[in-house]
Amino acid sequence: MFGYVTPLKGELKVRELDVFKGYYCGVCTSLGKINYPAKYILNYDMTFLALFLSSIKYDTDRPKRRFCGYKVNKVNYFTNEYIDYAAMMNIILTNRKLLDDFNDDKNYFSLLLSKIFNVKGREEFRDKIEGIDKNLYEMSSLERQNSPDIDRLSHLFGEITKEIFDVLEGKTGEVLKYFGYNLGRWIYVVDALDDLEKDIKEKKYNPLIYAFNYDNEENFKERVVENIRFVLYSYLENITKAYELLDIKKNKGILDNIIYLSLADKTERILKGERINEKSIRGIRCRQERFNGGYKESL
Repeated sequence: MFGYVTPLKGELKVRELDVFKGYYCGVCTSLGKINYPAKYILNYDMTFLALFLSSIKYDTDRPKRRFCGYKVNKVNYFTNEYIDYAAMMNIILTNRKLLDDFNDDKNYFSLLLSKIFNVKGREEFRDKIEGIDKNLYEMSSLERQNSPDIDRLSHLFGEITKEIFDVLEGKTGEVLKYFGYNLGRWIYVVDALDDLEKDIKEKKYNPLIYAFNYDNEENFKERVVENIRFVLYSYLENITKAYELLDIKKNKGILDNIIYLSLADKTERILKGERINEKSIRGIRCRQERFNGGYKESL
């Protein structure tokens, strides 16, 4: 998916890390039940989604055990409907990414893989898929025009993540959508800043290049950073406000770590010029992964 929403491992307790691993293995197990090859597209962001939703709706999760061929050992894992939902979102987003690759470059290998990660027949997710597709189509159109409108682009990506977080009813459901929307906007802008120097060098689309009128200057990123800092922290503020409205008790230590520490840590590191994500969510025309960007942090 995005590759930025992970815990700050050094600040987690050992037990909390084990719980996070349990959700990670739970999403992996669910992916394998839906479509075994899908286990290889698992990412941390869907683990966060599973953890977050489960923490709202369940008082406890009892771990199960299974043998993991990758670790060649038995692992603990959790299972519930929200873990299954996160796994399905993982497959849907990967399918759309592969179809993007095919539509852009006529990459028939991507078309073949999209058939493996098939979402046909998933009528219960039809409206959600249509909503995601609508926003992806407009994003693609703007990117092809080299649009400088990063506000509009981040809004569209926020609408995609809002759709993914739209699973509950009532006040909690509205707060979740607001949380997901602002998380998506933060992800889009932080990803653009993270990739800025690389995209300039490789002559790839990046909305910041056009939004701030890049003119072959050496210190372009330094000129952009202070403007982007305000935007990123405004999204983080909205994320934390929504999170605090939910008054979550379960897995609070892990979620606090991600919301208060990890997102801010990644923001500051990228503002300082560190690159923490090797793949981009942007640029359908670019042969980069739209959704499965990886923060290379091993569990």
